[in-house]
Amino acid sequence: MSHASELREQLTRALAARPARRLELDEHARAAILVPLLDAAEGPALLFTVRAPHLSRHAGQIAFPGGCLEPDEDDLQAALRETREEVGLVVPASAVCGRLDDHASPFGIVVTPLVAWVPWPAPLQLHAAEVTETFVVPLDVLVNTEPVVEERVTPWGPRRLYGFTVAHRRIWGLTGNVVKDLVDRLAVSELVT
Repeated sequence: MSHASELREQLTRALAARPARRLELDEHARAAILVPLLDAAEGPALLFTVRAPHLSRHAGQIAFPGGCLEPDEDDLQAALRETREEVGLVVPASAVCGRLDDHASPFGIVVTPLVAWVPWPAPLQLHAAEVTETFVVPLDVLVNTEPVVEERVTPWGPRRLYGFTVAHRRIWGLTGNVVKDLVDRLAVSELVT
């Protein structure tokens, strides 16, 4: 078995070790994001996008590819479609290793993150109307970065937001919380230290 195959199996086991928390909030739309865990030569890394500055929501913010579900679409289909549309990365459904906890956004959307093991490098083609750039952060850098914690009051109760500052970029809010969930699960599984 190759090293990449071993890591992918460990990732799948780590994500399955605790079922993802599913949120069902009345009057909230559903969205899905893909958390591309890259099988890079230097070690596992995450692919992030920077949202276009003219967008009405989250303009200029760091995010994972994703968006709202279309009619008759499930989380997996939406995450894969949005990833292909936003960054041109074609990820097969078989590459998805599991789910992370759902997160509610302040815009009335419940987001389901799906983690996929993606060979890297891979060709990208950014949809300029949605994404201005992408960047990669080694997973070990995120694991070894102490997040800043902010407490917020929301309509559904208190919320803790995690922020990671890496290479002069601030990964925070919903994206920071997704990173924190992934890092915590991987640390418990001893996939990363």
